[in-house]
Amino acid sequence: MKYGILTIVLLLCTAFGFSQTKTVSGTVSDNTGPIPGVNILVKGTTTGVVSDFDGNFTIDGVSETDVLVFSYIGFVTQEITVGDKQVINPLLVADFQALDEVIVVGYGTQRKSNVVGSVASVEVEEATTVPTTNVSEMLRGRAAGVQVNLGDARPGGNSDIVIRGNVSVAPGGNSPLIIVDGLPYDNLNDVAPDNIANIEILKDAASTAIYGSRASNGVVLVTTKRGKVGKPKIEYHGYTTIQSLTKNFNQYNGQQYIDLKREANRNRFTGDYLNDENIFSPFELEAIDNKNFVDWEDLVLRDAVIQSHSLSFSVGTEQTKIFSSVNYFDQQGIIPNSGYKRGSFKLNLEQRLTDKLLLRGILNYQNAKQDRETGGLNFTTITPLAKPFNDEGALEKYYLGPTNTAVNPLWDQRESMDESKINLTDVSLSLVYDIAPQLSYTLKTFLRNRNTNRGIYRSSLHSAGDEGNDGIGVLSNTLFKQVLVENIVNYTPEINENHSLDFTAVQGFDEQRTEYTQLDKSGFTNDALGFNGNATVLLNSIRDVSQRRLLSFMGRVRYGYLDRYLLEATARADGASVFAENNKWGYFPAVSVAWKMHNEPFMQGVDAIDQMKFRVSYGNTGNQGINPLESLGVADDVPYVFGGETVAGSTPSSRLPNPNLKWETTTTLNAGVDFRLFNNLFEGTFEYYKSNTKDLLLDRSIAGTTGFNVMRFNAGELENRGIEGSLMTNFFRDGDFRWTLGLIFSKNENEIIALTGELDDQGNPIDMTDTWGRRLSVGQSINNIWLPQYDGIYQEGDDIASTGNPLAQPGDVRVVDQDGNGQIDDRDNVFTTADPDWYGSITNTISYKNFDLFADIYIVQGATKLNPVLANGELWKGAINGIRTKYYTPEHPSTAYPRPKPDTHLHLYSFAVREASYVRLRTLSLGYNIPHESLSKFGIQSANVYITGTNLFTSTDFRSYSPEQPPVSGWESEFPETRNITLGVKLGF
Repeated sequence: MKYGILTIVLLLCTAFGFSQTKTVSGTVSDNTGPIPGVNILVKGTTTGVVSDFDGNFTIDGVSETDVLVFSYIGFVTQEITVGDKQVINPLLVADFQALDEVIVVGYGTQRKSNVVGSVASVEVEEATTVPTTNVSEMLRGRAAGVQVNLGDARPGGNSDIVIRGNVSVAPGGNSPLIIVDGLPYDNLNDVAPDNIANIEILKDAASTAIYGSRASNGVVLVTTKRGKVGKPKIEYHGYTTIQSLTKNFNQYNGQQYIDLKREANRNRFTGDYLNDENIFSPFELEAIDNKNFVDWEDLVLRDAVIQSHSLSFSVGTEQTKIFSSVNYFDQQGIIPNSGYKRGSFKLNLEQRLTDKLLLRGILNYQNAKQDRETGGLNFTTITPLAKPFNDEGALEKYYLGPTNTAVNPLWDQRESMDESKINLTDVSLSLVYDIAPQLSYTLKTFLRNRNTNRGIYRSSLHSAGDEGNDGIGVLSNTLFKQVLVENIVNYTPEINENHSLDFTAVQGFDEQRTEYTQLDKSGFTNDALGFNGNATVLLNSIRDVSQRRLLSFMGRVRYGYLDRYLLEATARADGASVFAENNKWGYFPAVSVAWKMHNEPFMQGVDAIDQMKFRVSYGNTGNQGINPLESLGVADDVPYVFGGETVAGSTPSSRLPNPNLKWETTTTLNAGVDFRLFNNLFEGTFEYYKSNTKDLLLDRSIAGTTGFNVMRFNAGELENRGIEGSLMTNFFRDGDFRWTLGLIFSKNENEIIALTGELDDQGNPIDMTDTWGRRLSVGQSINNIWLPQYDGIYQEGDDIASTGNPLAQPGDVRVVDQDGNGQIDDRDNVFTTADPDWYGSITNTISYKNFDLFADIYIVQGATKLNPVLANGELWKGAINGIRTKYYTPEHPSTAYPRPKPDTHLHLYSFAVREASYVRLRTLSLGYNIPHESLSKFGIQSANVYITGTNLFTSTDFRSYSPEQPPVSGWESEFPETRNITLGVKLGF
């Protein structure tokens, strides 16, 4: 009995001894110094910590039998048994295979080292430092060959993404395909920035051919965050932004405008100034006497606020993974009556149903409201000699005096509204069935519904609504519906260690339907309810329904030998409903090869080269960038009155149908090299590409005697070629200080190789004008300006009589008489390419202990734009305000700006063609990571506070609110781009 008791005691003591826990600490380093952010996990559990910015860690509650797993991207994972050690100082070894992360490509993922096409990854953490819902702007300067052009700076606006130049002349034919979590999106801004995990850009045909006709302009692949195995995790990100006006020009103030108008009316022969009574109206004379001048920018624009809040939850087990988020964004516009609000909900779900069956679900819901300023607001060229308010401070309707019928733009702003409400619902369910260990089948389904309601109202006091109409309302509704079904089979047979093989087959169906309804009403009972009120008169009604369908079949094979030689071949067939009956199908093959030179035996002793991969690709993609029904004859609704009654009627459309309309096809050759050098000190890519697009979808004017005005047809060829490169340099990786420098460079040129084939009397190809007003000419870029060449300002003593403008006077605009015949006409016009010679960015990321500094400089060189304010003859007459210049006067002759005069200047458009190159400090962000020991008692795992400046400084000669936009569009001022200062916080629980 006593031996039994003794045995039990010994067993208990032994168990107690083995169950004792302790605290282990240490420092994680590599051969350059401590490593922050290393994950230390107790093997087989979810217990773990992360090393701090000095590489130090402390982990509690571990036993001698526990194994600590040290893992960090770019290093070999190391496992150490605790044993009797209380201090563990692991030395991690760089793993260049680990540095080769897995990235998303078309219909799957792939190790970056095995990618044979042109694929660029965007650093999401850096991209999301820009405070906006315009995700397109987050891609600016982040990937070589990707150009982002500002489209609309107002809240809720968009930007245009162009990948490797324009490959099409069709309207809307150069927009890339947006794929989010494997699903096509029609708008990149439907993705909340805080939900983005990865962004990849597919650029060459080998990468994009798998998407066929939808991808002739490149592909933007976005992967949103998903749940991961481990403890529940809650993250919050919130920020507040102050927006303010930024520009590089000034308008004339009141006195300067008076001087401009006096100078414009100065006698050019005697040099005498006219009396003010002969120049200004009595109202203006009173403003001059009282010095009642208006600064319209100061009156109209304001500082505005952005608020953003994002809360996410993620959790995961081997069976279930969940990520969910709620986002709210509210942006005021710096122009009153403008703003944008958006609330969104996101759910990503993965559920293992059986050992062989996996369910993936995605739910995305958004509710947004956009308010636009209305009334044709112009604060750039409007006269400062005005009276927008009466003596009591109330708005004056006729701000230029009671005898002038011009309406105060602030009055129309107050008496109008323009509101859009957008509801978006995305639902996707996918089933993945593992038929065998190397064979899987995926059924993917997707349903999108976007409903946009827009209401515009002009009250009975509005300049348009008070003309006997008792208010005018325009109500429109756009319902967009998309259905996608894809069947995907993937097979990866195991051959042996020397060979790798991967087969993918896809069959898909994509249908998009748009329904548009518009009602125009007047005769409102009152203004209180705006466009929601009752109206007695229906002015107009519009109903438009369009639909496009795409049926696709695709196959892809990847082969690798000895992890050195890679081959990929893709073929896709697309049938599009928008083309004519005999030309609905397009076929798009592509092939690419790569050589991983660093894996060759003869490279094993070359320490300077960590990775060196050469790749070449060649393939076709197609473009269906036309509207539905353009290959068919359609009718326009034209009601007519017969017998005193309105009778339904119709006439043929002005567009002549083309039953032979077919696909544009783009063939691309791409050659590139990817490298890592000197123990990962340098990492980069250099590429050359050439794309030729044939059977261009062109609009052609036809004789009105046919009963039609225009026809869409296939003709011609367009070539794009360019080089691009990116380089990442880890300058310092020592101890507390780390500095990474990134460089991105892109150069693209396009040239029209052929058009219709028609020749003029001299045997030269005949030029065309497309629907955007661009003059298309063989040998020229499609983005060009066709005008006489500006040659300065005429000066006293010039031989004016022998120029092409013999009636000119000193101070007038001079242009070049190209043919020397003594007159200026279209034969003297020259082409000026509007596209930049090159563009790129410089990024700096600096870390010191708990501080992070990020700076992003964006550069565009060689761009050219026409400035419509400088081209406006009314400015040089002194009839409107505008961009202030040191204009020509006899006392102070200018060689840069013409002399004001009362009649219209010749060749102002040539003078207004200006260089639009710029260098911009786009982002400057400073962040601080609060030490973990200061947070743990509050249950917070991580906290980062930061301050970010956006568009802080821009150096450019192009005078506008943005170097990418003119200051006015038509008679309205463009919505100004802003300088932003953001204060934000990120918390992890």
